Amino acid sequence: MSTPKFIKKLAVLVAIEATVGTIVVPVAADAIEVSDVTLTPIEGDEVDQGVIRPYFGASETALVTLYRKIAFSVGFAGVAAPGDLPGWSTLMRACAASVTNTPAPGPGAGTVFAPVTDGIESVSIYATVDGMLYKMAGARANVKAQVDAKQIPKWQYEFTGSFLPVVDVGAMPAVNYSKFLRPLGVNKLNTSLVLDGFAAACNSFAFDFGNQVVKQDLMNVDTTEITGRASTGSVTFRNTSVATKNWIEMAREGVKVPLLLTHGRAVSNPADTSNTVVISAPLAQIGKPTFSDQDGIQMITVPLRYIPSNAGNDEWTITA
Repeated sequence: MSTPKFIKKLAVLVAIEATVGTIVVPVAADAIEVSDVTLTPIEGDEVDQGVIRPYFGASETALVTLYRKIAFSVGFAGVAAPGDLPGWSTLMRACAASVTNTPAPGPGAGTVFAPVTDGIESVSIYATVDGMLYKMAGARANVKAQVDAKQIPKWQYEFTGSFLPVVDVGAMPAVNYSKFLRPLGVNKLNTSLVLDGFAAACNSFAFDFGNQVVKQDLMNVDTTEITGRASTGSVTFRNTSVATKNWIEMAREGVKVPLLLTHGRAVSNPADTSNTVVISAPLAQIGKPTFSDQDGIQMITVPLRYIPSNAGNDEWTITA
């Protein structure tokens, strides 16, 4: 009888690659504190051989591409002190984001993430499940944020990378999660959303980088590429009078407005920027609203498209 493998004995370590697709062995400091993990150990395009025989029956198939995927959530939390790098900064770099860090002491200490088009970085991923190691090289990803009232907010990542054989390693790797803080609950004390200068009574905020992640398997090529980006999202909040904001007319005209989400200690105490994440979008285009019912109160959901300026790569920023 085989010894069981326990799914809750799991470690995910992620390291930036110096050369795209060349595996880097991560160390304890590269450990990512994750939840909601889905590991797809082998993925690829499967083609039927199409063999015809003098009787009915299946023909063999062949995997003509091979790759691996892993999806997981990470807490939507900031840092202990301005200038620290959040634990999820490595992940963002593989989601086509730049990282600009201003260390403390001094004014302006903090970390700012912004979208990029060129020079997109990649990561090596080591996912170990109870002594079985699943490696990925050249991995890149898309990421979403879900910030819902009365819930714990999370980043949701989906990585695609090259396939490498599974190996037994016996012992679980050493991990260090000190860069990860516990995210605060989403409520009035901790969370504020302002859309076109209006402080919305918000129930839900969704944000999607919108990266187009594709696996390329060609002669002499085995890579994961990000080939486009269309960042979107939505906000659900208590509907307002027309005099306050005419959301329907704004959608009809395709108006672009600023959005600012702040989640963390700075909401109740602006002098304390610890454990705070800010998402800012200067040109959020209002989409077609829909209505819903929450506790007998009419809610409105406004879809958003984040539009870059003529300078490009500036449709949003994330500050931690």
